[in-house]
Amino acid sequence: MSPWSKRSRRANPALRFGERDTPANEIPSDLKRILEASGAEIFFVRPIDHGTQYRITHGPDTATINVYTSGKISTGGKRSILLDLLEDWRLAQANAAEKHPRWSTSLPEPDGTPRVGTDEAGKGDYFGPLVVAGVRVLGEKEARELWEIGTRDSKMLSVSGAANLARRVVGSVSPENVRVVVLHPQKYEAHREAADNNVNKLLAEINVQIFEELKARVGLFVVDEFGKAASSYIEPRLPPNVRLVVRPRAEDDVAVAAASVLARARYLEEMETLSEKVGFELPRGAAHVVVAARRVVEERGLEGLAEVAKVHFRTTAKVLETLKKADE
Repeated sequence: MSPWSKRSRRANPALRFGERDTPANEIPSDLKRILEASGAEIFFVRPIDHGTQYRITHGPDTATINVYTSGKISTGGKRSILLDLLEDWRLAQANAAEKHPRWSTSLPEPDGTPRVGTDEAGKGDYFGPLVVAGVRVLGEKEARELWEIGTRDSKMLSVSGAANLARRVVGSVSPENVRVVVLHPQKYEAHREAADNNVNKLLAEINVQIFEELKARVGLFVVDEFGKAASSYIEPRLPPNVRLVVRPRAEDDVAVAAASVLARARYLEEMETLSEKVGFELPRGAAHVVVAARRVVEERGLEGLAEVAKVHFRTTAKVLETLKKADE
């Protein structure tokens, strides 16, 4: 019996999903698939004002989902992996509704075209490495499994949510179908200079490298667009029988979404390591980083900053300027 047909006897034991008196406010189907794939179960359902409450359990963890007739969804419970999973989904829905009113965070039904998808993390972040990941999906079975575990754009995931989903992605496709390239700040700077100080050219080279390692039995390469010239950098270096698709928001392709998850999870992991190295939490992104960068320089010097930051960013000049003014 599916866990989605189970109900506590406290909640009207005669009621079952699909019957006429089933509450209209059911959990959305894509969230059901995510929870089913994680092994979670509904163990209690009850009506609330203007909606329905579902209590979810996964091992020792318990959380609630309130689904209202207005379409609004709220979550509750003690902090846990289960609650993180529910919150990740809810926030993704809210972000999509705000930014793309007609766009759903649910991925389209996957097709079985053998493909490689790539995405990156850290390109625009001052601190931390550049990470590029690739995932090979060889058929409909693998694509559907990724789809059913809720693989989606990692920017909509919390830190713990990205790490948990990354493990499930690797488990779904197997490690031989995954590549992750990490360029720590000093190595990143060296490779960027070798690529004529062109970050997009560097990204293209890494994308081609990943495809070369995963190209067996693949006829399609899908890349989340990282620059207007991305196609012109990549296409001449691909085999003639491979079709290249480079477009923005390519995370709606399940292979790219999987790569997005892996890249983001690895970037966040590396950021934790670098934060431990300097003794305080380094901020992500490119805004509000000057204070942290200045602290690194004051405590570890410019060489210490080069170990944790992409020093070619204009942020470095701002940091040096603030230090000069402080000395004066």
